[in-house]
Amino acid sequence: MKPQAIKCPSCGATHDVLNPGVVTVVCEYCGNAVYWDEDKLRDAGQQSILPEGFTRLFRGATGRLDNRRFAVMGRVRYSFGKGFWDEWFLTFDDGTIGWLTEDNHELALQQRSAIKKPPAFEAMKPGRSFKARGIDFVFQEVGRAECIGVEGDLPIAVKTGETYQFADASSPDGRHTFGIEYDADPPTVFVGRWLTYADLTLDDEGLDW
Repeated sequence: MKPQAIKCPSCGATHDVLNPGVVTVVCEYCGNAVYWDEDKLRDAGQQSILPEGFTRLFRGATGRLDNRRFAVMGRVRYSFGKGFWDEWFLTFDDGTIGWLTEDNHELALQQRSAIKKPPAFEAMKPGRSFKARGIDFVFQEVGRAECIGVEGDLPIAVKTGETYQFADASSPDGRHTFGIEYDADPPTVFVGRWLTYADLTLDDEGLDW
């Protein structure tokens, strides 16, 4: 696939976009986020610089998951008041994408899913049960998240300071995950599964792990 070259409207640096689904690019030179489509570029302003932290993952990392090659394209960090979590945007060699959520070294691979009539946020509370795709889930975390930093290439338009309400659930057997982001109408739903350390193989494990 031929890369699409765009120029940062803030500093003029060129950035090659390989995935046609990418809509947000954080400039490596000036730190500004750029929202773009085929017709125009918009400068979204300076973004918070994200420290690497104690994690196996990093932007540009490659490896294997579910017998598929993947590359880490970007990251969003969210705060929920008591702490934060990272969402890593992955592209796979079969053309699919996914989000790898990392919270205190716990990893879950999630994909956007269409669910009929997800519960309203006003009706959410920890301990509530919900069934989706034939799987029973129990909500564990309900609150408000704030984006505190972004980096790399992303398939969503997001910037530092944005907030939304959310609800996260797991299946009673601890295998599956279910999340709702009340950022639109209807809300965005993600379904996935928890990973073990051995599920994820990186070509370069780095020095921090």
